[in-house]
Amino acid sequence: MGLSDKALQICRENYKKNCGRCPIRMECIYPIGPGKEAFERWRDNVNAAAENVAP
Repeated sequence: MGLSDKALQICRENYKKNCGRCPIRMECIYPIGPGKEAFERWRDNVNAAAENVAP
């Protein structure tokens, strides 16, 4: 499973235009350590941050 539809939508709306003001940026840019578990933790954090953004 990858990023949620909402996370991808937020990214599409902000990437290259105003990534610095993206509401999920702090989770998105967080360094991912090696391994599947680290990726899954990053993905879950980005998806959770996206869910907290008002529609």
